[in-house]
Amino acid sequence: MIMNIRGNEMKEKNKGERTKLSLIEAGIELFGEHGFTATGTRMIAEKAGANISAIQYYFGGKEGLYRAAVVHIAESIGGYINPLAAEIRKEFEKSAAGREVAAVCIKKAVTGLMNMMIKSEGPRRWSLIILREQAKPTAAFDILYESVMKEAHGLLSRIIAAGTGIEPDSAEAHLRAHAVIGSVLVFLSARETALRRLGTDDYTEEHLRLLDMLLPAMAVSTLDAEIYGTEP
Repeated sequence: MIMNIRGNEMKEKNKGERTKLSLIEAGIELFGEHGFTATGTRMIAEKAGANISAIQYYFGGKEGLYRAAVVHIAESIGGYINPLAAEIRKEFEKSAAGREVAAVCIKKAVTGLMNMMIKSEGPRRWSLIILREQAKPTAAFDILYESVMKEAHGLLSRIIAAGTGIEPDSAEAHLRAHAVIGSVLVFLSARETALRRLGTDDYTEEHLRLLDMLLPAMAVSTLDAEIYGTEP
């Protein structure tokens, strides 16, 4: 009898987790496509194949579901970024600071970002919510920034500073780091423009091969760009 009760409890728990995940995934798609205000809980429940009351039960309402969706995105990005950042940090810290080491680390960072942002399907699903939060931040943006963006951006700023001699916390270091990240992100955020110019509906293996050569080289060039009239 006890075994049966425990087995039933486990089944209910697993069913609940599946329902929560289905609602989160539906929320990511619909919040990204329509925005928070225009997305109704009934729309999300129907997309997830769940009872509308499950949103209140598991998340406390639409706001809680939106927050859970952003947390899910942040954790998913962290699953890509954190191991990459740890590997780059180890490479960076084991060697004397200088342009050569900085260039190696920047190339590794850009290649890793490309593999995540351009070559995998996940970021395409998340990108609309992230772009909405960039354009008009809500309280949920803090989740993305504090859990993923801040540390990765800061590491890249320190690497660039080591390769150029500028201060790691200077505006110039932060902007150079942002330029490196942006050189990759544009192929996701402005994907449709690139594909129209290429005359295709998706990046081909040849396009990706060219980007594998182009983007790391462009990123390393930020170490050599001369900026006049800036303050450290």
